[in-house]
Amino acid sequence: MALVAVVLLSGNSGAGLAQARSDLAERKVGSITLTACDEVTATAVTAWCGSLPRPWDPQDLELGFFDLVFALVLPAAGDVTQPAVVGIEGGPGYGAVGSGQSYADMLGPLLENRALLVVDQRGTGGSSPVDCAEDESVAACARSLGDRFDLYGTELVAQDLSALVTALELGQVDVYGDSYGTFAAQVFASHHPELVHSLVLDGAYPVTGETAWYPTQGSAMRNAYTVVCARTKGCGAKNTGTMELLERLLEQVRGQVISVLAPGADNEMHRVRLSPQNLNDVVFGGTYGPTTYRELNASLSAALGGDPLPLGRLVAESKVKIVGEPISVYSPGLNIAVSCHDYPQLFEMSERTAVRKTQYGAAVVAQIQSDPDLYGPFRIREYLISNFGTQSLCLTWPVATRNPWQIPGPPTGTYPDIPTLVLSGELDTITTAAEGELVAKQFARARHVVVANSTHVTAMEDVNKCASVLVREFFSDQDAVLAGSGGQCASAIPPIKAVLGYPIRTKSPSAGVAQTALDAIDRYLQAAGYRGLGLRGGSWSAKGWGPIVIELDDYRLYQNLPVSGSVRWNYDTGSVSVRARANDRAWVGHWNMYLPESVAQVREVR
Repeated sequence: MALVAVVLLSGNSGAGLAQARSDLAERKVGSITLTACDEVTATAVTAWCGSLPRPWDPQDLELGFFDLVFALVLPAAGDVTQPAVVGIEGGPGYGAVGSGQSYADMLGPLLENRALLVVDQRGTGGSSPVDCAEDESVAACARSLGDRFDLYGTELVAQDLSALVTALELGQVDVYGDSYGTFAAQVFASHHPELVHSLVLDGAYPVTGETAWYPTQGSAMRNAYTVVCARTKGCGAKNTGTMELLERLLEQVRGQVISVLAPGADNEMHRVRLSPQNLNDVVFGGTYGPTTYRELNASLSAALGGDPLPLGRLVAESKVKIVGEPISVYSPGLNIAVSCHDYPQLFEMSERTAVRKTQYGAAVVAQIQSDPDLYGPFRIREYLISNFGTQSLCLTWPVATRNPWQIPGPPTGTYPDIPTLVLSGELDTITTAAEGELVAKQFARARHVVVANSTHVTAMEDVNKCASVLVREFFSDQDAVLAGSGGQCASAIPPIKAVLGYPIRTKSPSAGVAQTALDAIDRYLQAAGYRGLGLRGGSWSAKGWGPIVIELDDYRLYQNLPVSGSVRWNYDTGSVSVRARANDRAWVGHWNMYLPESVAQVREVR
C-alpha cells in the first residue's frame, strides 16, 4: 500500500493550482492526483492528501523508491494569487505533516489566497520513517538501514522537495523553516534557488560557519538564566544569581551523591541523581519552553538548603518528556542519520572508528586546554557525557563512500540573493541569537530579529502575536520588512517570571493556592501526557484546549496545602481561572499570565 501525504492548498500563482478548483473527492494539482482529507482544519480552507514516488538514490534506481508524503491546503473559495508557503519541520526527525495545523495557524489570513505545503521528509512521518529501537546503538541503527544508511542527508531532502514543488507546478515558493528546518531551508535555497521566492529561518542553525563545539551555547545559556532572574523582582534569596547557585551545587554534587524520589513527566515517580550531567540536561534543555527558566533558580536554592525535591523533579521530567512518541511522530534514528551525514564533527568521518576515537580524544584535550569554561559552570567533559552533548554521537557511524559525509553548503560558496528573515529567541540556547546573526550575514538581503524573553522557535504557537505577525508581513512584502518595517514588538515581549521559592510548607493559603495553579500549568507543559503528580503528593489531569482544564486532586506543592479543584487556562490568550478547595476553604481567582504586570492571586469565598 502506498503511503499517503497531505496537501494544504490555500493559494499560489503556480499553474498547477489553477487545476485544483473542484468539489470532487479527488483533484489534480500539477501532475499529482490528490485525495480529500482532514489532516488540517482551518477556516475557509480545504486539505488534500497525496504522495510522490522518490528514488532513495537518484544515481542508483536499483535501490528502489519510497513514497514522499506531503500535505497541501487550498482556500475553499477564492483564487490562488500569491506564492505557496512551504513549512519545513525540525529535529531532525519530525515530519512536517504532523505540524501542518501549527503552520496554518501561524499563516492565518495569508491562506485566503495562497497554498501551504508540508512534507514528511525521507525517514520521517509517513515517508518510510527510520525505525531504530530506543536502546539501539548508533552502529546498530546504521546496520538496520542496510545499503540506505547514507541516503538521508539534507541535499537529498532538498532534491525531494524540488521534485515535489516542480510536480505540483507551484512555481517559486516562500519557505518557512524552524530549528533543523532552517538548515534544510538553507540547503534547499542554495541548491534550488530558482524555486525560492523568500526565506524565513526561525531558530537558525548555520549550515556553514559553525563548529562541532557549538561555542555560542555556553554564553547563551549563562545569559538566559541571568536575564530571567534579573527581570524578576526578588528572584532568589537576596537576588542571588542563578549561575552562582548552580556553581555552588555543582561543587557539592561532584563530591557526594544526592538522589531523590521525584515525579516525572510520565505520571510516575523516579529515583534520580543530582549529577553534573543530569543538571546539564536540565539547564540547557530549558530552551524548549518557559518552565525550567521559571523554576531553576528556586529549585537550586531549595537543593542547597537541603530540599532536593524541586530540582529532582526537573531532572526526572527531562529524562522522560518524549517517551511514548510513535516513530511516525519523531524518529531518533533519522536524527542520527542526518547528524552523521551533514553536521560538523570533531573527527574525520572518512576514518574508521578507532582513528576517530583518537582524533576525538585529542580534540577534547585541546579544547579543555584552550577554553575550559566553554560550557561553564559545567566542565567540558560533563557537558560531553550529558544527553545535550552530541559531539561523540557519530564515532561508530559507518564510513560512507557512495555518498560521503560533507557539510551541504552552497555549491557556489555563497548563498543566492534571496530575501531572508532570521528570527532568534533571546533565551534560545540550542540555536542561539549569535548563530542567527551568523546566518543573516551570509545572505545579501537579510534582517535578523531577536525576540526578547523568548525560547526556541518564535513564530510557531506564538502567544505573544509578534513573530508570527512579522512572518506574515514579510511574506506579504519582503522589501518593507527588510527595510525595518514591523517587528518592533520583539523588544517588548513580557519577561518570564521566575518562581521565588519552594518552601516545604506555606504560611499563606491564598498565595499557596495561586502558586499551586501556576505549578500545575508548568507540569502540563512538561508532561508526556495529560496527567501527572504533584510535587509533594496528589495528582492532576487535563482535557480540552480552549481552554485547557486542569483538574487537581489533593495536589500538593506544599506539604500543608492539598488543593483540589480546576484550573482553566487559555493557552492562546493567557487567561487563567481557578476554582479550588484547600484546607476546607473555597478559593477563586482570575488573571492573565501573559500580561507583564499581572499577579497570580486568589481570594477566599465565604
